[in-house]
Amino acid sequence: MRRDDSPGSIGASPGRGPWGAAALLLAAGLLLGEGTPRVAESAEPERLDFQQIIETAKRRVYPALVFVKPVQEDLSEGESRRVEVLGSGVIFRPDGYVVTNHHVAEKAKQIRCVLGDRRQVAARVVGKDKATDLAVLKLELPAGETLPHAELGTSDGLEEGQFVMALGSPYGFERSISLGIISNARRNLDGNDGQYNNWIQTDAAINPGNSGGPLVNTRGQVIGINTLGIRGANNLGFAIPVNVVKHVIARLVKDGRYARVRHGLTLRALVDYTQDTVFPGDHGVMVDDVAAESPAEAAGLLKGDRILSVAGALTDGKYLEDLPGLRLRLVDLAPGAPVQVQIERNAQKLTKTLTPEADDAGNEDGLECDRWDATFQRISKEEVPALAFYKARGVYVLGVSEPGNAEDAGLGTEDILIKVDGKEVKDLPGLKALYEAILAENRPKKRVLFEVLRDGLPRYLVLEFEKEYDTPDTKTGEK
Repeated sequence: MRRDDSPGSIGASPGRGPWGAAALLLAAGLLLGEGTPRVAESAEPERLDFQQIIETAKRRVYPALVFVKPVQEDLSEGESRRVEVLGSGVIFRPDGYVVTNHHVAEKAKQIRCVLGDRRQVAARVVGKDKATDLAVLKLELPAGETLPHAELGTSDGLEEGQFVMALGSPYGFERSISLGIISNARRNLDGNDGQYNNWIQTDAAINPGNSGGPLVNTRGQVIGINTLGIRGANNLGFAIPVNVVKHVIARLVKDGRYARVRHGLTLRALVDYTQDTVFPGDHGVMVDDVAAESPAEAAGLLKGDRILSVAGALTDGKYLEDLPGLRLRLVDLAPGAPVQVQIERNAQKLTKTLTPEADDAGNEDGLECDRWDATFQRISKEEVPALAFYKARGVYVLGVSEPGNAEDAGLGTEDILIKVDGKEVKDLPGLKALYEAILAENRPKKRVLFEVLRDGLPRYLVLEFEKEYDTPDTKTGEK
């Protein structure tokens, strides 16, 4: 699965394939909430103008469409590389708040946006949430200026076959529209894509550059944010349902981030046909795994338990599509506040007390130490589980510049830092302070001792940074 990567046509079209006028009129009636069309008693049936329906819906959202052009910083190769990427967004408040995808706004050092009136304005990141791939930008507008904004509708009641439009800037072709239908209103995707949401699957073209653009119904309401496509597949695109979008962006506008708790539970549906497993019972959700040294382990929860309720609210995880909502409920629990978890184990009902802990998201952008010619990142079980096995929290080498001082010293990608100059490295802010202090010392021999963990074994490396390698500060390219 790739973000925003399914090939497809660009531009608006009245339908897919050889639609007849009668089929379009039938579809239009359904979209307008008319129910099953009835033939009028008169000889002349009522005529609906499908083109007018689409045009009206477009007018309500099109002025709020934004072409987003961030300049991202890439630290993966041991040095800072600047890359301009292309994406889309939609204004959802008249004072210039824009919703887009996290993978559009992540690591952005500069953001320019092209508005509907062809103005190019700067924007800043208000907040971003990697887990749901959503971000909020704020346009830098003159005091008191307001802009056209789109209405965020609802993703409740969506049905397969309803017409939708995907708006955005595919491949940089700004202000493009493609027309399609909802192929599946509640698609569940395995893996990390959509831990906290199902997806709206559509055959409206979602190509690179469409990321962050709106998926719109025939009433001109935003019902989703275009996010995913599949390389090499035709007519397969996915959007985040707008109900999830509204929930997340409210947190981002208020707090600048989406704070979650850590509980240590991995859930499994009672019925999972992809794995050919069916557990007894019509209600509850199965515990598929319990993380070591987690709140769930401390509460005495075990793999194979069936959770019946959490904090007095019933858990309904019968099918895969039910899991994202349950995961969202669990991570939204208050940190440090005990909750009662009712379970069934060996046909007996038991009650356990779970105390979730705050999940520190850390600095996802990483740290560049240019004199050492290396970049560093925090250890996260979600991002680097193999490293978290050796050290649950800390800092590891994200990238090593070639050529460079770190490479000369033998420092390698994914080395875990234990100590630098005899001082323990606990997190990125600590490493940054240590790095700046070492540079400020102006020591006669510019060298530093690293103690690292590589494949579980300790190593000692001496990094000399007397030499300054001539590497460019920035590079440009397309992502």
